[in-house]
Amino acid sequence: MTAGPRDERRAQVDVLLARYGRHAPAEAAHLRALIEAERTAADRYRREAGGQQAAVRRAQQRVAAAEAAIVEAEQHAASLAEQLNQYRAANGPEANAPHAT
Repeated sequence: MTAGPRDERRAQVDVLLARYGRHAPAEAAHLRALIEAERTAADRYRREAGGQQAAVRRAQQRVAAAEAAIVEAEQHAASLAEQLNQYRAANGPEANAPHAT
């Protein structure tokens, strides 16, 4: 939910509290204090959730990069195995591949 509708709801609550305050000022002040405490907590939790979502996105990106690296390594290993098979086909099944220099 965006801040716009949330701000509108908060403004509506403030108007209702002001109206209630004309009839029961002490109760309205107490209710306003309770509401402000809840708003403060909600704002803090919303910020924390945003930070956690960003951390999850970063972790997902790292996992995707790791998966891509695994695929690349598997492809490289398959290519090397194919090269070894070709070398052995040309030089006999017991032939060892020359060492890289």
